[in-house]
Formats: sequence, structure tokens, C-alpha cells
Amino acid sequence: MDIVADLMKQVATGDNLSMIGKTVGGDGKAVQSALSMGLPMIMGSMANTASKPGGAEMLTKMLSQAGSSNPMDNLGGLLSNPAAAGGSGMVNSLFGSQMGTIQNAISQKTGLPPAAVGKVMEIATPMVMGYVGKMFVSQKMDTKSLTGLLGDQSKLALQASPDAAAMAQQLTGAQESTSGVSGILKKVLGK
Repeated sequence: MDIVADLMKQVATGDNLSMIGKTVGGDGKAVQSALSMGLPMIMGSMANTASKPGGAEMLTKMLSQAGSSNPMDNLGGLLSNPAAAGGSGMVNSLFGSQMGTIQNAISQKTGLPPAAVGKVMEIATPMVMGYVGKMFVSQKMDTKSLTGLLGDQSKLALQASPDAAAMAQQLTGAQESTSGVSGILKKVLGK
């Protein structure tokens, strides 16, 4: 199972991309490529957060707030009122001061304005949280299994998206030759 690939598939279904595009003010293709970088960054940040002391507990709280509702089940509802899903709060919790750098990096790759990228991230974060939250609840996970799941998923996601992996690397200033993907993952947004 690959959470990010699955979410990308769901987003590409029907008119989801054009709906997100309308909401953020960008075309579907640009939104799709912003998501293909943004989702792995969210996964990586969640994995990084979970591996820190108290981080898994913080995520567990966020996941319980996300509840077992998957925003993908009601994308129209999420898009008509993105603030209700708490996306901007989640984004701040996960990325903090790194958010500007991430917005600019994704903006340069996709041509979407940084503000639109920010909106994409505010829509994408509850999607990831909802998906993981549903699994967390249905599989009765504890913080240890959550941390394991997020680690595995962020590895998959970053391997599938060289752009996101490169961005994670830029953010940490890591040298590719010395750290490899597992080193990058440990450091994703760690500063």
C-alpha cells in the first residue's frame, strides 16, 4: 500500500483536479504536479514529527481531530470550506517557518504562485491526515505503529518523487552522496 500514490489516484479521478484548481486559482496540471511534490513533503514531515520526542503524541491528537472522516470522501465539502478542515493549522504545525521555502520551491517547479501552492498544501494536509487517521482508527494503532507506518510511507513517497526528495534535501542542506534517502528522511524538515 502506498498512501501518496493512492491519494494522487483519487485526486486524478473525475473532476477533482479541476475543482482543486478552481479553488486555488491554478490549472489542473499545475495543481497535480504541486500535489505530487506536496504530498510526499507532508508525509515526510509527519514521519519526522513522529520520530521526535512527543511528536507521535502530537500527531495522534491531530489525527483524532481529523477523525475517521476522509476528506476525499467529500472533496466538494473540503473545497467549499477548506478552513473547516483545519488545513492551515495542520500545515503550520508540520512545517512552521519552512513553509515559505516549500511554497517557493514548489512554485518554481509548477508555475503556480506561492499563495496558490499554500492553498494546495492546506487542502492536501487534511487529505493525508484524514487518510492516515482512518487507518489509525480502523487498525487501532498505537504511537509506535503510527511512527513505523509514517516512516515507511514517507520513504515510498520520497522515492517516487525525485522533486520532493530534492526539496527535502535543499531544506536540510544535506549532501546526497553522504546521506542517501534514509539520511534525508531522518533530516526532512528537521531543522
